Amino acid sequence: MKFLTDRYIRSLFLIGLSIYFIVEHEIRERPQSTEDLIDLHGTITDYSFKDNTGWRGNGRQYYIYLDGYPTKFQVKADYLRFFNKQQFEYNFKRDSRVKLSIPRYQESLVGTDENVFLTSISVNGFEFLSKDETISREITMATSNSDYILGGVSIAIGILIFLFYDKIKKSY
Repeated sequence: MKFLTDRYIRSLFLIGLSIYFIVEHEIRERPQSTEDLIDLHGTITDYSFKDNTGWRGNGRQYYIYLDGYPTKFQVKADYLRFFNKQQFEYNFKRDSRVKLSIPRYQESLVGTDENVFLTSISVNGFEFLSKDETISREITMATSNSDYILGGVSIAIGILIFLFYDKIKKSY
């Protein structure tokens, strides 16, 4: 099968990747205002803040667990710069009442074993993660052209690999 050569596979992979970036940017659901969020109230049973950065790490994984919910409530990686982790750990008391907000489109995941992204966290009126900052970040990401640029660059590289594969291969 002449079609399954390195030239075709690499080119098709990059073009497929570019299509993914472009389509995913268009169909991704994002909260655009506080109307797109719902509030949950509960009692904190535990939390887990893992910083697995570095080589072969999984990045940062921040979860909060509430009594009566099997759901893991996760601070999204895009929001970590807005999350006051040190203040949360310092003030954490088991069985504290917490107010969380989550995107409305993830409401069906509450009560399941799925992860749900948090858009705000507050305990006794003190905000550890602000919904104003997270919504602002979502609006910025929605209006960003970075996915389109990444998609266009991937297409261009895929086409260049297809056209000049023999020359590139000979130079190595």
